[in-house]
Amino acid sequence: MTRQRKRIAFMVNRQKPLAAALVPELVRWVRTAGHVPLLSTGTAKLLRIEVECSPAARLAKKADLVVACGGDGTLLRAARLVGSRDVPIMGVNLGGLGFLTEFSTEEAQAGIEAFCRGAHVEERRMVLACRYERRSGFALNDVAINMGTANRAIELVASSGGVLVTRFVGDGVVVATPTGSTAYSLAAGGPVVYPTMAAILLTPLAPHALASRPMILPADAGVELALSKRSESAVLNLDGQERWTIRSGRTIRISRAGFTIRLVTPRDKTYFRILRDKLKWTGSQLGQG
Repeated sequence: MTRQRKRIAFMVNRQKPLAAALVPELVRWVRTAGHVPLLSTGTAKLLRIEVECSPAARLAKKADLVVACGGDGTLLRAARLVGSRDVPIMGVNLGGLGFLTEFSTEEAQAGIEAFCRGAHVEERRMVLACRYERRSGFALNDVAINMGTANRAIELVASSGGVLVTRFVGDGVVVATPTGSTAYSLAAGGPVVYPTMAAILLTPLAPHALASRPMILPADAGVELALSKRSESAVLNLDGQERWTIRSGRTIRISRAGFTIRLVTPRDKTYFRILRDKLKWTGSQLGQG
């Protein structure tokens, strides 16, 4: 049986020093293995690689796999371009913490090869859909509402299914997926939630009440947030990639999206190992040092 050729698109953080060495090497391997490498026009020009290319916004439309080479921000950008297309994403860490970019530079080629052979491992991750007036968007990690340029505390009225939950007074709130539980939400004191679970996290930012604590809601509950009349305008942030200005009296509706993001993961790394490595937790397997 003839092996099917795969179209492998590379989304690259060109500011990472390792990119200039790694990406040409991976492109060569993909080509040699009989598959089709794809690059954005800007990346191909900068790295001087002759390859099929297109604007970055169109790469995901052509690909069987998107390889995000950079940090978590690069993978989140890839997720925004993939959206509901059901194209898997593989993250290669080019430095930094990298919870989402689980493959090291040394593991990248083997990871792509496993995908091309159909021997890879992947997970489906929940996504949040967000609506505000006529605008709509989505987030793989989180939707954050932060105080605006006035730098004054804001008050957010939180409801779920039309039922009042609480009022958050402080710097804002993070509404996160389990995937995003190790990002902004964790920095604000939220819990670590296993990433393949389905849930919505509400984590207040610098709350003005000791009783204001993080909450975990069912994935299908949905969340409505609105600035109180006494609050200044604020900023809504989708995965650190897209920002909207929001004003009092208008409702932000956040719910489980109707699609998931497929993340290719290393076969030999468990989530708990990643937590130990990234968060510097102690502990080891029995019989190991």
